[in-house]
Amino acid sequence: MDPLMKAFKLLTSNGIGFLRLCAEYSPYDLADDGIEISLAKNYTRLASTLFSPCDSPRIQREAVALAEERQLSVNHLLMINKHAKKLKARGAAWKLRAELIAREGSLEEVEAYAKKRVMDEGGDTKKKPGVRLGRVVDGLRTISITDTQRRITDLEKTLDAAIKDDDQPRSEALLEPFWNLVEGGGTGLIKPEYRTVITIGLDDFAKVSCGKGEDVVVALSDGTTMTGAEFINAAMAGSLGDKLYVGLFHPTAGPVNLYEARFASEKLRTLAMAENLVCPWPDCNVPADRCQVHHIDAHKHGGHTKPSNLTMLCKYHNGVNDDDGPRKKRKRPSPGKPKRGRMRRHRGKVRLHTPGGKLVGNTHHVSSMGAMDLI
Repeated sequence: MDPLMKAFKLLTSNGIGFLRLCAEYSPYDLADDGIEISLAKNYTRLASTLFSPCDSPRIQREAVALAEERQLSVNHLLMINKHAKKLKARGAAWKLRAELIAREGSLEEVEAYAKKRVMDEGGDTKKKPGVRLGRVVDGLRTISITDTQRRITDLEKTLDAAIKDDDQPRSEALLEPFWNLVEGGGTGLIKPEYRTVITIGLDDFAKVSCGKGEDVVVALSDGTTMTGAEFINAAMAGSLGDKLYVGLFHPTAGPVNLYEARFASEKLRTLAMAENLVCPWPDCNVPADRCQVHHIDAHKHGGHTKPSNLTMLCKYHNGVNDDDGPRKKRKRPSPGKPKRGRMRRHRGKVRLHTPGGKLVGNTHHVSSMGAMDLI
């Protein structure tokens, strides 16, 4: 390993030791050593939280010891504290810090879990519906609309359907359809018809069908969710169409094989959407409705058009995926080191295989509600 990388790894694996040093200095002292003042203040505040007297001394002591044992980085500890401090009830913040310090996973995976836990505990202020207008900057103003996921997604689909230039950046391409709709030139919002894939486990479907699915939440391939009651209402309104398709998934192999063809049929596309409701590339939030079908093992290298070799990727990540990267059973050497990584199926689920060999999943909340997560 490169000496600089070794030094960096030594620093990142000694977060608690570094913060103990920070506790002995003011942020301005740290700034004199080349650390920007805002970062230095973050370090000293975190050090004060970790090592100062608190309302849960035993939990604090055990959590700090575990963080040191697990060699968590400063950034990992900053992330944990950012979410835990939102809980104001006595002892709640340290209880969550201890829980997050003990949780396995990458920083991004633990953060996704932390956001959910804070929401469950009522620590995050919920957004309120409304329209907000920004001030003028360089002759331009910004409008921001917050409303239910269903209404905003229906608006998005309406604007998408009116895009005339697919080569434009999406934000620019949506502008004229938006004003056309506002000024009365359009035909109104598109009525929801769920060609969108809805994933629901067999047990939950039985509950919903019997009218007992009030607590059931299902995810859709347009990036939204709906309750069991909304699912039934959509069916009663005819929004689900006149056909019900059932996809069969194996816990480790993924979708069951259907056809062999160069281009994915509509059934294969539906299976791929049911498995990955949003683009599975880490940090991507493009819903499967706007994604392209992607061959995990490239067709040009002999990859078959079957469910277990297909996934959904947004246009951008489908383009940057390293089709020529290392693959199992490769018959010829890779022409070059992968630059961005490539999608791979691991234990049934689609993950990004990074150039360094790590498997990373998308932490989008809908990403964890696809068909493979229901079995």
